[in-house]
Amino acid sequence: MTTLSGYDDLVPLGEGPVATVLAGVDPEGSVAFALKAYPGPIDRRTRGELETELRKLRELRGRASVLVADGVEELPDGRAALRMELCAQSLPELVASFGPLTIPDALALGGALANALATAHAAGLAHGGVTPGNVLFRPSGEPVLADFGLTLRRAFPGDVTAGVGFLAPETVRDGTRDERTDLYGLGAVLYFALSGSSPHEGRPGEQVDERLLRALSSEVPPLERGDLPPGLAQLVSALLAKNPDARPLDAATVAARIGGMIGPAQAQPAFDDFGPAIPAPPTAQPYPRPHATAQPPVPPPPLPRGQLLVQYGPQDRPASRPRAGLIVAVVGALSVLAVAVVILLLNQPKELDVPEAPPRAEETAPAEPSAPPVRIELDDPVDKGDYVELSWRSSEPLDYALIVAPEGQENQTIFVQRQTEYRLKIDPVLKYCFRVQGANSAGFYETQAKPLRKATCTG
Repeated sequence: MTTLSGYDDLVPLGEGPVATVLAGVDPEGSVAFALKAYPGPIDRRTRGELETELRKLRELRGRASVLVADGVEELPDGRAALRMELCAQSLPELVASFGPLTIPDALALGGALANALATAHAAGLAHGGVTPGNVLFRPSGEPVLADFGLTLRRAFPGDVTAGVGFLAPETVRDGTRDERTDLYGLGAVLYFALSGSSPHEGRPGEQVDERLLRALSSEVPPLERGDLPPGLAQLVSALLAKNPDARPLDAATVAARIGGMIGPAQAQPAFDDFGPAIPAPPTAQPYPRPHATAQPPVPPPPLPRGQLLVQYGPQDRPASRPRAGLIVAVVGALSVLAVAVVILLLNQPKELDVPEAPPRAEETAPAEPSAPPVRIELDDPVDKGDYVELSWRSSEPLDYALIVAPEGQENQTIFVQRQTEYRLKIDPVLKYCFRVQGANSAGFYETQAKPLRKATCTG
């Protein structure tokens, strides 16, 4: 249990890739609250940007289903924290307890989230990390989109491997976070709500780097449900397009499309209202923003199934101040169902090492001539003192990751898209091993490790 001056005892509620969520009771108003604590302090400039961002978000209250922090606080150890209302459940908790949502519930949830994003985008605000874990339910059953904004994501960048199942490819590649990555996140949330799994679910024995490359190079498996209304599977697929220009025009377009699926079945036009899918990289044309007035009405969101885990919220105060044991029991019940997925890359070998991929199970193939195996060849590294020149070639176009293993330090993974040459800054004294991994829709491939400065490499 954590003690914070001015508050009752705080109870750990969850641990994310970047921040820790705590819960407690305000000693003055006897209202439960959540406190999201970040790993360090923020400077004055970041504090100012954050206050501006929160002020814009507060203007959306009443118009969009968003959870906005009440204020920025500093913990006794100097860490920055956001104080906000305590919600009853998250979408992962709901799905873990009761399975995928019904079609009406999923449509109502998707419509509420699409409208929230459309309203925020019209105000010039991007979420930056739409995932199922950021979809929360108030005790009333209203869904809200939490953890809005880019300021703290820039101040405390997280490891993309922790969210590879839900992050847009461009976010994994280069950290891009904007309105179009929000659309991908919305598609990932809908996919999860309808199927109970992420668009790029991990496979048994699959290494983190292999899963990342698969997410970058492979298409999302189609939704497999017999009760999907016409157009819903195509909508989710369009939101999850790897090319940002192939996604729907904006969140208001998505809200309108979802609104058309709710209610009695109606004849729907062909699914062609998202504009052309351009396979080439994005052009320099400005990305159109949605208009706040273009949002269609959305029916009331679904109530969480099962008994609510928190019996009161900030607008419904109990008659007397609860004892410390009560908040422990209330929040303890909430944490029992918490779903925490934390991917840890622990790679600190005693000797310089580039890990081997796990052996693959034999797969049966149809009796037809097999294509030549895909091969990647890494040339010998060229030592330039404080940097190294690396080059490689492959028999097929692939998405590549460069694995850098410095002597006595953790391995580093660098995603280089489809480049076949890379100049890397290195320590002029350390020994290194390098390996290149590649992937396409057909599989995962890697080179032998190559040493620099007589390093001992395995594999």
